[in-house]
Amino acid sequence: MVGYLHRVGASTPVLGGEPERYYELAAEDANAVPGEVDPSWTRRGGQPHSVPLLPAAPAGSDDDEAHTMVRIMLEDVATSPVGPDEREAWQRVLASLDSLPVGYRTDLGPFLLDALAAVAGTEAGTTACRMRTFVAGPDRDQLGFAVCSALTDLSRAAFSAWLRLRHHERGESAERVRLTSVGVLLTPRTDGYREWDTTVVAVNGGPELTDEELQTDRDLFNAPGSLGNAGTRPSS
Repeated sequence: MVGYLHRVGASTPVLGGEPERYYELAAEDANAVPGEVDPSWTRRGGQPHSVPLLPAAPAGSDDDEAHTMVRIMLEDVATSPVGPDEREAWQRVLASLDSLPVGYRTDLGPFLLDALAAVAGTEAGTTACRMRTFVAGPDRDQLGFAVCSALTDLSRAAFSAWLRLRHHERGESAERVRLTSVGVLLTPRTDGYREWDTTVVAVNGGPELTDEELQTDRDLFNAPGSLGNAGTRPSS
């Protein structure tokens, strides 16, 4: 909604006749020519998708379950307890996650639901993860989503390393100081208190990975059949 207000505010000082104006802009979006895709993403198996920023159909009409899953995840983030000094930064994180275009949420929701079901039967003593990355344009934050079978020091470290690598790789072809990557990790619970835990990590600017760190992370997440390569899907 805020993005829409900024968009129409540049063309008119007065709001009014919004249904007509909205659908005019939605039609423009539907007919827009997709922008260029960063070739580094397609080389790693990323699949480009073009969706309108303003959809003509109501959000969720194509897959209500998918959009409900994304909404619940955002509510988890929004209601997380934070201190007074952290609220502004936490709002920026939530705004970044909420910036994911509606059209991509139809893809994200089933991914999260399927991944939660897939990792639920993971053998004790092992860790299974599914990961996906969304890059919705050069001026938007990069968003990463992962589901791991358990919340442990290992899964936290692996998730942070994966997001750090994706952030570094995007920075290789962009002005890194302006970049932000936000990641959400879901891990199922079995105590009946709630269905999963939600962990959030954000990276700004750097990081400056050493050659050794970069190679280690690439071996872990980019090699054929590796943890991240099996489940990561950049989108543009």
